[in-house]
Amino acid sequence: MARVNTRSVLVAVVSLAVLGSGFLNLFSLIGPALPERLHSLTEIFPIAFVHLSRFVVLIIGFTLVVSSVSIFKRKRRAYYVVLFLLSISAVFHLTKGLDYEEAALCLALIVILLFLRRSFTVKSAVPEPRLVIAHLFLAVLAAFAYGAAGFWFLDRREFGVEFTLGDSIYRTFRFFTLAGDPSLVPKTRYAEWFLDSLYVISIMAIGYSVISVFRPVVYRLRTLPRERLLAQSIVEEHGFDSQDYFKVWPDKSFYFSPSGKSFIAYRVASDFAVALADPVGPREEAGETIQGFMEFCRENDWRVAFHQVLPRYLPVFKNLGFRKIKIGSDAIVDVKNFSLSGGGMKDLRNNVNKMEKAGIRITTFEPPLDQETLRRLKEVSDEWLSIPGRRERGFTLGSFDPAYVASTSVFAAEDSEGNMLAFVNLVPSYSPGEATVDLMRRRSGVPNGLMDYLIVKLLGYLRGKGYERFNLGMAPMSEDPGEREGASLEEKTIYFFSKHMNSIFSFSG
Repeated sequence: MARVNTRSVLVAVVSLAVLGSGFLNLFSLIGPALPERLHSLTEIFPIAFVHLSRFVVLIIGFTLVVSSVSIFKRKRRAYYVVLFLLSISAVFHLTKGLDYEEAALCLALIVILLFLRRSFTVKSAVPEPRLVIAHLFLAVLAAFAYGAAGFWFLDRREFGVEFTLGDSIYRTFRFFTLAGDPSLVPKTRYAEWFLDSLYVISIMAIGYSVISVFRPVVYRLRTLPRERLLAQSIVEEHGFDSQDYFKVWPDKSFYFSPSGKSFIAYRVASDFAVALADPVGPREEAGETIQGFMEFCRENDWRVAFHQVLPRYLPVFKNLGFRKIKIGSDAIVDVKNFSLSGGGMKDLRNNVNKMEKAGIRITTFEPPLDQETLRRLKEVSDEWLSIPGRRERGFTLGSFDPAYVASTSVFAAEDSEGNMLAFVNLVPSYSPGEATVDLMRRRSGVPNGLMDYLIVKLLGYLRGKGYERFNLGMAPMSEDPGEREGASLEEKTIYFFSKHMNSIFSFSG
């Protein structure tokens, strides 16, 4: 472990060195070259080539600054780009002003990067929002710092003006918006070059910002919808679980097997890829798909977990090195044999009688739902969300999105005056003969036992539709692992917190 940590620290230090090298490139351009060195250069190269070299160093410096984030994330492509840029930078530091000190630093950084080459294994993925923000911040910072420092440190003879810090920031802002400043009249060749360089770095910063913002937008508007359609077609052919419906929701990304016949739905947070349940596709591809996803996550420097897997693939996960932690059980009702008769159902039977005597009735709404029905449902949902501990969770559940709710069947309880008190919505389960619900919401002041009554009536409705089972979803920590042989310490710990922190997380209910 110590070796891995040391290498991680070295990568972090190198990313700072790349950042510093980029800013060094930019600040090395502030002010004309030393006269004696410039004289030696102009005996070899024309002055136009010297100015061209300065522009190259400017572009490289800006690129190194924004690439430092990718170096910190150990991106393989950025590693090769930075190596190339540092090599070019070392040459052009010499041709712009015989700056052998900066050239030597570039070469030293190249040597360190070559030493750490095995650390840069991460492939470029869809940009994460926080990384996009980091890139944008550095791009703007590099351009603005170059302009402000350039004006502030300029010799008076360049423009005939003594720039204060406030003047420097204001004039840089004007160039950064491409408005320029007609009042500035350059009096030297370097002053002319500096104004041109401000336009160049401003255009680079703006262009880079636009590309950074639109890359994830293009992915979400073009690539992701195509992937979702493919995933949906695979679910239609190979789906076998109630969770498969939520695997194609907009909050998921997709990994496809090499054959394109299987996929894993996942979401990334804090460098952790969490896959929703098992892969979907031909059963014989499951092991290959899981293994491919593990490699995909390794290449992106993500740790990986699978949430709510079923027993059917547990041997496959075990063979691939995963450890299982039981977090709950699916609550399944046998619809065909469900009955309110018998002593064990006395309380439930009495509750049903109480609700019916109070005039509560059940109404079924079939899709597509009209706007008035959606408005009434949303009122119930909003009131439910106001109850402490309730919130939209996502990932394994849906949320109250009007377009989504309007496309589902809704089973609602209303009082004698027609006021909606509670509802559930039915969603497809790809397990044959099984029905399941997603949203289960009620108003805060409804009679006790209303949701039980609603579910009992729903079971009768489902029996009439020919369903065999009703899946109420996962019941978290439904059994004490301490009573089960072979339970792990993690399972016991999770159970402890679920029982002692239910007021915060609302595990039960």
